[in-house]
Amino acid sequence: MTASGAALIMAACAAAPAPSLQPSRALPGERETIHYWQDMPDGSIRVQVRSNGCTTKESFEPVVMVDSRTRWTFTVELRRLQPDHCRAFLPEGVELVWSRDELGLPGSASVRVINPQAPTPRPRR
Repeated sequence: MTASGAALIMAACAAAPAPSLQPSRALPGERETIHYWQDMPDGSIRVQVRSNGCTTKESFEPVVMVDSRTRWTFTVELRRLQPDHCRAFLPEGVELVWSRDELGLPGSASVRVINPQAPTPRPRR
């Protein structure tokens, strides 16, 4: 190969677009800051979220991810699909509960909610 041929190949490589670093699929909604979450003894996941009075489970899309190393550890991220434009004063927010079946989680798998948490009042018991 001649020097000019090598230079031409190098120039072509430099002009190639860089690979995209975007996620393979866009996640729905907005990542929600939560007050609190708990893995309940019955297997359900209880999450205390901000609300102005109109927040329901349907306001969220839970995105479930599996740890590819263990395949038995799952993370859940709540994505808010619908903003809550109501005007009620609910400083503690509302409590929402998802069953493992609703989330597609095996009964004995380890799970954690990965949404950021804000300082909050104690959850209702």
